[in-house]
Amino acid sequence: MMNGYDFEYALRVSASACTCIQFLSGFLICANFMKKGKVLNESVVPFVTGFLSCSLWLYYGMILANSTLVSVNAFGCLLFAIYTWIYYRYTSKKKRVIHYVVSAIAVIAWIVYFTYTNVNRKQSKTLSPAELHLHETVEVAAVTPLDIADTSIISSTTNDAIDRVGLLCSLTTMLFFAAPFSNLINVVRTKNTESMPLPLIVMTLLVSAQWLVYGRMLRDKFIMYPNAIGCMLSVIQLTLFVIYPRRSAIPLTTELHNHHHSYPYIKLMDA
Repeated sequence: MMNGYDFEYALRVSASACTCIQFLSGFLICANFMKKGKVLNESVVPFVTGFLSCSLWLYYGMILANSTLVSVNAFGCLLFAIYTWIYYRYTSKKKRVIHYVVSAIAVIAWIVYFTYTNVNRKQSKTLSPAELHLHETVEVAAVTPLDIADTSIISSTTNDAIDRVGLLCSLTTMLFFAAPFSNLINVVRTKNTESMPLPLIVMTLLVSAQWLVYGRMLRDKFIMYPNAIGCMLSVIQLTLFVIYPRRSAIPLTTELHNHHHSYPYIKLMDA
């Protein structure tokens, strides 16, 4: 019989693998760029925001010394950087891509700098020189992505950093989960779910459910809450398949247009 540690390990591996597979679906869009030899109306914003989101979760995982969050989001950062580079290569609006990338990097740098300086400032006010040296040693260990750290070694000042970064991570994740709902207006209007990607919705539900359980085991609200919302939104989308069965009565051009918008990295604005 599987004990608690074995279950947690299996859950971490499964959630990480499913998330990486979900990240890899971005290559479907990039393959379309390379096939056409150019970018048409697709936006780079989903790729850049994906890089931003993974970077924040990576930093959050480093603060907690959580190897699962670190490894998954490091992989996500790499993939979204590759997707952005491919987009840059095939788009005619290169200056806009550079603007978005620089803005995202600036946001990440500001968050890291603000969090680091804020923690150090509070520590210098509350700890003696000897205690501060000891705490710095502990904190270095706490941001090393080796394994899940015991929360007892995380200081109250570091908890402030966890709250700030965790909140930002939750907000960006919820924005990703809510993005596909831009296509639901068309689904309700046409009463047809042909444009909705059933496999991707099921994958989102599976990934969200696993991270929800993992967050519950860690008692981490910033992992739990956005993934609970992700599960709920996925269930709502799956319910539409029951209410509005698929049919092929819409024109092919419209179907292809809507199918394009149904990928996880849907068009948010003209790039």
